[in-house]
Amino acid sequence: MRAFLIAAFALAACAQTQAPPPAANLPQHILEDLAQREAALREPGVVAVAIGQTADLGGGLRVRPLEVLEDSRCPQNARCVWAGRLRVRVAVEGAGEREVILAEPAVETPRGAFALVAVSPGPWTDWPESQRPPYRFGFRRG
Repeated sequence: MRAFLIAAFALAACAQTQAPPPAANLPQHILEDLAQREAALREPGVVAVAIGQTADLGGGLRVRPLEVLEDSRCPQNARCVWAGRLRVRVAVEGAGEREVILAEPAVETPRGAFALVAVSPGPWTDWPESQRPPYRFGFRRG
């Protein structure tokens, strides 16, 4: 038993000396954008989830993002003719699948309306793909 505890502590010490998470190496403008987007996902009334997780918006309205259909948002540090959009396929409990678009009017369902109001991460031309975190979506009832 003693040998097991010593091995466990040694492994824990090794784990603590690993390199910092990839976000620590991101450019400052991307870190600031991530912080703003995370703040938007924590606003009152916003429920944030990842692909495959369920957002419980109350009153039986439950939404689960299934896949990103399109992310053509113009990168923050580029000039674009079109602003682009983010489209997501979601499963709505009791109402089947729907498509929602970031910042578009609310989607009506039998259990109430909801909208996709925030998403992280944002688009950047200089985003290192190996450090890009998974999508998180913010839904709001109404």
